[in-house]
Amino acid sequence: MATYQYTPMPATEGPQVMSIGDMINTARAGQAYQQSQQMNPLAVQQQQQIVSEGGIKLGQLQQADRERKNLQEFFNNPDNFQTNGRIDIDKINKVVPTIAPYTGQDVISKYTTLGKAQTEAIGAKQNLTLSAREKIAQRFNILARVGIDKVEPYIQEMDLMKKENPDDPDTHRLLDAYKTIWQTEMKSGPDLPGKVIAGAQTLLTPTQQQSQLAPSISVQDGRTVITKPSVGAQPPAAEVGIAGGLQQGGPKQLPTAGSEVAPGMRIPYAVRSSTQPYLPEPTEAKDLTSGAAYRDSLVSRQTALSTSRRNVEETIAQAQKIGSELKFPKGGALGNIEQKIRSAIATDEYKMLAKDLANLQISNLAALGQGGNTVAGMDLTKVASGDITVPPDVLIKIARRAQSDMTNIDMQAQGAQQFQQRFGDNNMKAYQQAWNANADSLIFEAINLSKDITDPAQLKTELDRLFPSKAKHDEFLKKYRNLKRLSETGTQ
Repeated sequence: MATYQYTPMPATEGPQVMSIGDMINTARAGQAYQQSQQMNPLAVQQQQQIVSEGGIKLGQLQQADRERKNLQEFFNNPDNFQTNGRIDIDKINKVVPTIAPYTGQDVISKYTTLGKAQTEAIGAKQNLTLSAREKIAQRFNILARVGIDKVEPYIQEMDLMKKENPDDPDTHRLLDAYKTIWQTEMKSGPDLPGKVIAGAQTLLTPTQQQSQLAPSISVQDGRTVITKPSVGAQPPAAEVGIAGGLQQGGPKQLPTAGSEVAPGMRIPYAVRSSTQPYLPEPTEAKDLTSGAAYRDSLVSRQTALSTSRRNVEETIAQAQKIGSELKFPKGGALGNIEQKIRSAIATDEYKMLAKDLANLQISNLAALGQGGNTVAGMDLTKVASGDITVPPDVLIKIARRAQSDMTNIDMQAQGAQQFQQRFGDNNMKAYQQAWNANADSLIFEAINLSKDITDPAQLKTELDRLFPSKAKHDEFLKKYRNLKRLSETGTQ
């Protein structure tokens, strides 16, 4: 049987010829396209428009991202947009439109506003007196050194300073300029207090900066002391060595300004050491004096509390005795009751009780730094002078309040001593604020009741009277624990 061998035809150059199958598929595709155009040409156009718009938006986003990177690189170098530390709008106008033609206008507008605010601030600052600059710097410093890291409180403080100085246009100019800069550039965050402190120091004159910020060298008790004052947010520091420089050692690490020494309790100044010389902050000397005076007032009053407590207890006993003698059976003539009360409280003994108690309570209020001399609706100064005489039940209310305030003074004085030993009188405001946030005469009355009443059922009845709801009872326990810690350790 003959065999045949198939030999493929050699490839030839020139256009390729479609197979019959390819031709049929192509014809079908064209027919389907024509049918789709005939069936819904509007849908096809809309789809084409969506694709086109998407491409445009993508291109815009890509362009904006390229310009963002260009602007970031440009503004990373202050020399590109500043002259002598001030915004130079001419430099910005020359470069920004070329590196950011699509988004640059917003950037130019922003820096134009900042440049005007900066110029306005410099002019206003030059016109301010030294004392006015110092006042503004102090207000910023206080907020920053207690750790305020939100922008809003600083802006609110600026508004408050404007209200306090309604007739000072230069102060208004400076604060308005600062507000523009703050609202545009400043951001909330943990680094904000440091920026604020550094900025506040620029309000000082060059002479002040040299005298207050330059390191100083002195010899104390045979030791050389190089003192570096607080600059920006950095705490003051001192290097101490043997005279002649044979030995040197770093200072003991102490809490710095703005440190949180307890939950929600920050100290405004660095803790000072007698072995480390320092330059005080502008308001520190004043706060040191007021802190020491506050503590001394409490401690002085505390020394007389034992005698005062006995006097108050005797007053309560006498008032209760007189009150019991004024009870009449039902049917007694009202006129007779009133006459009996007038006779009882008109005695010299009763008047003296009332006067002594009123004077004692006035002393308590003075030690606590509380204004006003009204307790239980009565003006204590008039009671102390004998101008008015109070009935026994009111006298007992005054006495109970006096007992509460004496417990307050005793605990507060003990805590103030503890705080001073740990953080100093210069930081005493932190302790005062924490104490006042928790102190309540009802809490101290409850403390007294818990000492005086041994019957648990009776004590519960009295506490329920003072704190009738669960919410009030829970709040009492929380504040009582805070006060107890403050009294024992100086911190809550």
